[in-house]
Amino acid sequence: MSNSAVTRTDNMTLDKSTEVLKSEVTQIVDLPSDFEEEFDYKKQYTDEFYEQYITSFKPNTKKRYAYRFFKRSFDILVSLIALVILALPMLIIAIAIRLDSNGPAIFKHERMGKDGEVFTCYKFRSMKMTAPKACATSVFKDADEYFTKVGKVLRRFSLDELPQLWCVLVGSMSIIGYRPVVLTEQKCNDMRRRLGVFSARPGISGFAQVHGRDDVYYKNKAIMDAEYVKKANFWLDIKLIFQTVGVVLSRKGNKD
Repeated sequence: MSNSAVTRTDNMTLDKSTEVLKSEVTQIVDLPSDFEEEFDYKKQYTDEFYEQYITSFKPNTKKRYAYRFFKRSFDILVSLIALVILALPMLIIAIAIRLDSNGPAIFKHERMGKDGEVFTCYKFRSMKMTAPKACATSVFKDADEYFTKVGKVLRRFSLDELPQLWCVLVGSMSIIGYRPVVLTEQKCNDMRRRLGVFSARPGISGFAQVHGRDDVYYKNKAIMDAEYVKKANFWLDIKLIFQTVGVVLSRKGNKD
C-alpha cells in the first residue's frame, strides 16, 4: 500500500478498539470508525461515555522523529516569512487598536502548552480593558458589550490571532495543533492531560477548529485533540491549514 493511501486511511479514522456508552441508559456501541463524519461534536454525551473513552484510549507512543523535525522546520519557516510579510499590516492593526480604545495593542495571557507547562500567548486586544480577565469569552453573559469596534472586525476574521506567529517562531506553539485554553478552563485541561494531548505543542489552528470551532462541546474538543495528536502527520497538517482558511473565510462555527 502506498504512503498516500496509508495517510488517507489514518488521517480521520478512529481505531475501533473500544466500546463506549452513547445513551443515557445502557446502550453500548462501537466508537464511530469515521470520526470526522459520524462523531457528533456538538452533542454532550454522558459522563460514562467520556470516562470509558479516556480509560480505553491508546495514544501513539512512536517517537516520529522525522515528522517532528519537518513540522518544527515548517513552523519556523512559515512563521518567519509570515511575520516579515505581515509586519506592516500588523503595525496598522496595532495603531487602529490604540486609536479605537484605551489600552495596549497586544493582549498577553497565560495558557497551557506542551508538557502541561504554562506559556505566554499573544493576541491583538479585541476587548475593552474593563472586560473580565483570565476567562473564556464563552462564559460572558453578553460578550458584545466588551468588544471594541476594531476588536469585532479582528475576531470576525481571526486577525487577533496573528501575534501568535511569534509564539510559533520561538517554539511555544505550532501552526497546527490544539487550541490552548485559559488556565481557568480546568476541566478541559484536565481531560486533555489524561488523554496525553499535552505531549504536543498547541497550535494557532487545529482539528477541532476546522470541525466546529466554538460549536464544539469542550469534552468533545479534548477527544478531537487527542485523536489529532495520535494521528498527526505532515500531510494532515497541510490539509488542516487549507481547511482553516476556508473556515475563517466562511466564519463557520465562529460565534463572535
